[in-house]
Amino acid sequence: MSNARVFRVVLYTVLIFLAGAVTGAFVAPIVGRTFMRPPRAEEMSQHIMDHLRSRLSLTDSQVSEIQPLVQKTGSDMETIRRETTQRVLHRLDETNRKILAFLTPAQQVEFKKMEAEHREHMARRGHALGQPPGPPPPR
Repeated sequence: MSNARVFRVVLYTVLIFLAGAVTGAFVAPIVGRTFMRPPRAEEMSQHIMDHLRSRLSLTDSQVSEIQPLVQKTGSDMETIRRETTQRVLHRLDETNRKILAFLTPAQQVEFKKMEAEHREHMARRGHALGQPPGPPPPR
């Protein structure tokens, strides 16, 4: 093969790779927000009810008796998830305060900057978790 042909093959391969990387960088966050978030309570309840109806051939009477139980469970699970998230954030705050005590003033400034970046990232990620986007939670 001639040098020009080898160069074109390498160039096209690199361009295809770059096109894939750019596409992935734009598509991955959308896919993550859509498919990687936990279901909302209503979605979870509806999915469970649909599954029970189809697999068990529930009567209308059974559906009316079971549906409130499933909806309550979905709501309870959402509450548990939110409480757990708050506990995790509280624990991280405790750890961060303790870490600050070991740092020099210059390191403390950088550490606080890192924390602010992390809070912003988590606020953006909150949208991916099915939570409304918004400012980072207060610390």
